[in-house]
Amino acid sequence: MTQAWIVLLQTYGLTIVVSFLVAFLIHIMTVLIRRFGATAHPLPASAELVEAVEPPDDPNELAALAIAIAMRRSGERR
Repeated sequence: MTQAWIVLLQTYGLTIVVSFLVAFLIHIMTVLIRRFGATAHPLPASAELVEAVEPPDDPNELAALAIAIAMRRSGERR
């Protein structure tokens, strides 16, 4: 009778360990899918790679540039 209880507890313990292992693997997979999935956004460019550009003097050109930046930013949020 004692041996049956030992086998039962060992089986229960093994089930718990395997369940935690599977839960951990599922968690890691979801993290990787979120990070590298198709909907993941690319990493932002570093400030050193982006060159500074002088703002245009023409007010119409400046307004067009501001509208283009605003449209691009609103598209990234979706």
